[in-house]
Parts: sequence; C-alpha cells; structure tokens
Amino acid sequence: MSDKTVRVLFTGGGSGGPTIPLLALAQEIRGLKKNSEFLFLGSKFGPERKMVEQAEIPFSTIPSGKLRRYWNWRNFIDPLYILGGGITGLIYLLRFRPQVIVSAGSFVSVPVAYAAWLLRIPHVIMQMDLRSGLANRLMAPVSSALVFYFDSTASQFPSISLKRKIGPVVRQEIYSASAKRANERFGLHPERPLILITGGGQGAVGLNQAIFPLIKHWLVDFQVVHLTGTKWNNSLEQESSSFSHPDYHQIETIHEGMGDLLSRSEIVLTRAGMGIIGELAVLQKDTVLIPLP
Repeated sequence: MSDKTVRVLFTGGGSGGPTIPLLALAQEIRGLKKNSEFLFLGSKFGPERKMVEQAEIPFSTIPSGKLRRYWNWRNFIDPLYILGGGITGLIYLLRFRPQVIVSAGSFVSVPVAYAAWLLRIPHVIMQMDLRSGLANRLMAPVSSALVFYFDSTASQFPSISLKRKIGPVVRQEIYSASAKRANERFGLHPERPLILITGGGQGAVGLNQAIFPLIKHWLVDFQVVHLTGTKWNNSLEQESSSFSHPDYHQIETIHEGMGDLLSRSEIVLTRAGMGIIGELAVLQKDTVLIPLP
C-alpha cells in the first residue's frame, strides 16, 4: 500500500454502542496502514473518552444536543448546542483535515456530518442495527456511503447511492480474550460458572428491574457479574446497594477487560445490540438477548 498518511476522523458516543465498532475499525486500519492518524470527536459526559484513550486515539469533545420526540424543557436550548457542535466540528475538521469521516450513530455525530458536507469531506455511516436511528437518518442526506449488516437496512437510506453489506466489526481483544485474566481482574472463582448481565455503558433500567429479583436464585448455582450501567432507578439502586453476596459482583461500567469477561462467562444476558452480538458469536457463548426499545 502507499506510504501516504491516512487521516480518519471518527465521531460518535454517548454510550458504548456507537463507540466499540469505530474502535474496532480503527484497529483494522492500523493493521493495514501503518501511516494512519485518527481523531475521535465524542460527547463530554459519555463513557467513550476512556475507551478511546485506552485505544491510544486522540479524543476531543464537542457540544451535542439531542432531538427528543417528546416534551422536555431542554428542547428549547438543545438547538444551540447542535449549532455549537457544528461550529466546533468545523474547526476540528479544518485543523485535522481528514480524508474521510466515519460515524456509527449518536447525536454527537450529526453536526460533524453537516460540517463535513460543507467542506466536501466524505462521510460514511455505519448502520449496525436492523432499524436506523434518528441520528443516522438525519445524516443520510449529507453522507457519501453506508455500510450495513442487514439487507433490509439499505432501503432505509434512499439518498445514499454507495452501500456495502459487511459482517460485524469485532475488536481484536475479543480474539485474544482470556478467562484466566477475567478471574484475576474481577476476583472470580475459577471453578464456579458465571452469568454476565449487561445493558450497555449507560445500562438499561428495565433490564435491571427485571433481573434483579432473580439474581439471588441464580447465585445458588452461579456467580454473577452485573454491569448496571450509569443509569439506575433510584429505588432499585438503594435495594441493590444493601444486597451482599460473595458471588455477586456489581460493577457500574468497565473500560478494560470486557473481552476477557465475555470469554469467562457461561451465559450472557444483554441488550440486543449488534456490536455485542457479533462479539458473542465469535466467542460462541450461550446468550439471552433482550430487545429493549
């Protein structure tokens, strides 16, 4: 391949869902192209900063609003954040001068996509789920290409002419995951089977509410790692904080060792996001998928 430096700007975040496939793609590009430079634009308060920095990719934040389809007083001020995100994104694009921009959903990506359109920089959407989210639909008119997993997804983006179907983008750490490292990192009993519960980086209140009463029964035969996420129901959080068992490990979120933890698990209960589905398929794990809205 040419020795010319390739500069790619990734944008997304707010949760791990849009972040993980972008980091996996960055790993693949690094393997193919040694002279590659990356910049990741994300949200200020999302979990993506630590994930990106651990991948040794420069990270910067931009203002990001959210287009809610329900009443909220923030709807009056979020357009200002979106405008600020567009201006900030434009500045970063002029400084970094990427050859291409890649996003995987999330509202933080929307103003960056429109800034890229103004500068005539190609923008690629990674659509991982069966149904497109609002952010990706808003970016479609100014996007150059779409990569997707499901055949029916392509028809949801009629304005994009260049489309390619791909398989799940899986992080390298999944292929080198170690159950032994998980035992050491998380203090797990090496002989006792493990159930892993995860609702993603922000968690899922509905999932936590549904499974928490069942955990005490599972602990008869299993140890449990419960990744609660950052969003908790207050009453449930109080109840869980008073619950103690040597084989119950409650963790808000993790930024390192997720691949090892998936490898160590016998059963995984998770939201049905395509990122983790692809990783669990590689590891061939028994999985209970919970498709929450």
